[in-house]
Amino acid sequence: MANKIRFLITAILLIGLGLPLAFGQSNESSGNTGSGSEEIIEQTNYYIDRNDSGSRFIQKLIWSGADYVFRYEVIVERKDDDGNYVEVERVSVKQNFAEVSLTAGQYRYRIDIYDLVNVYASSSPWHDFEIIRALQPELTSFSPHFFYLDEDNVWEITLSGQNLLPNSEVYLVQDDSKIIPQKYTTNGESARLIFSGMSLNTGEYSIYVRNPGGLDVELGPFIITNKKPYDLNISLGYSPLVPMYGYFFKDSGDFQAPFTDSIYPLSATFRISYVPFKRVWGYLGAEFSGTLSFLKNEREIYSTQAIFLNTHLSLLYQKYFFKKAFAFNANLGAGFSTLLDFYYKYSSGYQAESIINIIPSITFDLSFLVFVFNPLYIRVGVDLIHAFTSDNPMPGFIIPFALVGIQL
Repeated sequence: MANKIRFLITAILLIGLGLPLAFGQSNESSGNTGSGSEEIIEQTNYYIDRNDSGSRFIQKLIWSGADYVFRYEVIVERKDDDGNYVEVERVSVKQNFAEVSLTAGQYRYRIDIYDLVNVYASSSPWHDFEIIRALQPELTSFSPHFFYLDEDNVWEITLSGQNLLPNSEVYLVQDDSKIIPQKYTTNGESARLIFSGMSLNTGEYSIYVRNPGGLDVELGPFIITNKKPYDLNISLGYSPLVPMYGYFFKDSGDFQAPFTDSIYPLSATFRISYVPFKRVWGYLGAEFSGTLSFLKNEREIYSTQAIFLNTHLSLLYQKYFFKKAFAFNANLGAGFSTLLDFYYKYSSGYQAESIINIIPSITFDLSFLVFVFNPLYIRVGVDLIHAFTSDNPMPGFIIPFALVGIQL
């Protein structure tokens, strides 16, 4: 016989836990039935035919074809408890593969070849193979049912069920996306899934388990969300102004700066932030800040006075630690630095007309927030503000601040 018969499959029997493995039993499963229309799930060497009556598991036997063959006859025998082989399948096909549906056990098969006039020509040797039992996973419950990205710090799910195997595929699934756990441990009846917080996204998921062989189960919903859809932080505090550089605060040559003190302690600040975007890696929002400082400077022949208002709208980044008891904040924004009621008063008694000067400026600040009694917090940090003027060098200053606030 010129053809070489090649066995390309170690067939896998897919049957549910608890089903007897008696000779001649058809394959069944305790779950995964169709919804009315037939569904076929293709595998490498087998597939699962799912329909209203249950799941039928089909194994494929494939061999190299021979020339001038009318048909092949495939004989499958099963090894019984006494070590004897008993015929369980005989299939006649014209193609070089046959589909069978077998239970778990030790098997062998032979192929008889019939020539173009349908006369027996030759047979292949017997080929041994094994049908391996696969288990139907079951999920009865899981805990918790939610991950709160703005509350939780441990991302762990405990599963209860049956046939949760060490080599099972387990993950959260939502449409075409899935979240794979960082760690998976099981004793067969319960399992622990530990996730990396960086992999989590808000949404509604199912917990999916697939055992080797293709039997699977899905249970849900499992929700990843935020307990609060947004945070609103309101705070008031003290914020002395400290000049750093620029013509506005430093004398330059013959020019005398209007304000030259090293610190202006009469100052207060107000901040309100709205934080709607919450992720494990941090929160994003917007913050409005307003700082009011009283500036005054005394010289030999004149004095200056002004109210200095700094208003900025900035992008806020927050990262919480220690179960949300502590947070690191960073702001970057733009706005205006405004001199209100700015005037010169001379020793002769003459007072120049007051003016209003509005200067665009940018701000960058770093701060730390500590919850004393939730929702009350203390926030301390420092603003660095740089103003843009037509005069050089342009002024810059810092505003340290200490705030008391409430989170709504």
